[in-house]
Amino acid sequence: MSKPVHLFVTLQAKPGQMEALQQAIAGLVAGSRQEAGCVSYNAAYADDGITAYIVEHWKDQAAVDFHNKTPHFIEGVKKLQEHSSNLQIHNVHWLD
Repeated sequence: MSKPVHLFVTLQAKPGQMEALQQAIAGLVAGSRQEAGCVSYNAAYADDGITAYIVEHWKDQAAVDFHNKTPHFIEGVKKLQEHSSNLQIHNVHWLD
């Protein structure tokens, strides 16, 4: 049986780039939610004005592999890199 995949992404916007980073993330959210293997894909922003989070829940690793090859993901990652100074991706396991 395949296991679900949960990813927690933390981003720090470059100075003056938070709005552009939010737009890039919004594009990723919209495209990713349309994928068959996406269980949920959400974004949040901290009060500090520079930190953003993406929380992804995928059906399995095959769904993540498919996602990583989609045009919206490839273009979205380029935009994230352009507007962020730090991007960390963590594969997390929820506590029961």
